[in-house]
Amino acid sequence: MIDVQRTGPDDAVAIVAIDRPERRNALNGEVIHGLTQAFEALRDDVSCKAVILTGKGGFFSAGADLTTFDGVGAETDPNRTLRSLAAGGRLCHLLENLPQITVAAIEGGAVGGGLGLAVSCDWRVMASTAFAYVPEVRLGLNYGWNTLPRLTRLVGPAHAKTMAILCRRHGAAECEAWGLADRVTEAGGALAGALALAEEVCALPRMAAQTVKRQVNSYATALGENVSFADMELMLVCMNDPEGTQARAAFTRPKAEGGRR
Repeated sequence: MIDVQRTGPDDAVAIVAIDRPERRNALNGEVIHGLTQAFEALRDDVSCKAVILTGKGGFFSAGADLTTFDGVGAETDPNRTLRSLAAGGRLCHLLENLPQITVAAIEGGAVGGGLGLAVSCDWRVMASTAFAYVPEVRLGLNYGWNTLPRLTRLVGPAHAKTMAILCRRHGAAECEAWGLADRVTEAGGALAGALALAEEVCALPRMAAQTVKRQVNSYATALGENVSFADMELMLVCMNDPEGTQARAAFTRPKAEGGRR
């Protein structure tokens, strides 16, 4: 479910694509594991100077696959669920701390956990038709994976609350105005825009660029494993809330039955 290709000068740019278009690149255990393996390999690859994260099929990622937790055959053991949820937090931490410069190329939507991955990158390039959407509260869930601190650093407290509490869709122009998107391209041009940024990075002295990234991250980051673990504990509490269970059941039903709002 993960496709990794090399491109750019001396193949110094890695394009990591989520390849699950039939589910709008929703994140299940297999996708999270595949991304983790890909980023761990790239972390130790000194020939790679920049990493682009994208999704195939014209959609970045629809976020966590709710059927993993509420659908047929869903995990019911809270201990296993906790470990599964924590894996997403570890993935975002790994992505944020890659030595290479990272760029998210966003077509379609960056939804929930998909946006969590995007804000773990150094930069975000959005197509003009793309959007960011945080539906967790509407589904009776909190927003985990340490995404809220990252989102707040980018857009500020008020905008972060607007996005995470009101569950509105925010287009690329608004995301750029708020500081969430670093560049907006024409529809279908997000990957090309991300590649242009990556190739600009590749022309710079690698050690200096990576050192500046680490310094900026150290100044801006106030995250720890305790924060991530608390998020996951709260997620388990939310999953047992009757209102949230009903909301997620309505969301996962086919449209013909009144679901997928």
